[in-house]
Amino acid sequence: MVTHVQGVIRGKHIELEHETGLPSGSIVMIRIEPKGLSLEEKRRLVMSLCGAWASDASLGPIFAEIEQQRALSMPREVNFHAPS
Repeated sequence: MVTHVQGVIRGKHIELEHETGLPSGSIVMIRIEPKGLSLEEKRRLVMSLCGAWASDASLGPIFAEIEQQRALSMPREVNFHAPS
């Protein structure tokens, strides 16, 4: 008998969403598949990260060096007629 039940991992225990009907102490095989984030959860995650480095003082010198390197190197040739 194969049953699919969603659960939440809490340390070394898995809390199931609902009863399985199996007696307590039953030995089962478990295949763990992390559930993907919903679109709303992904949006919240992105919004929480936006601006995360805004006050990081170490970025100033890094970006200054990138700009300096860009000024020293020749721009790459772009072929606007190449197939995409």
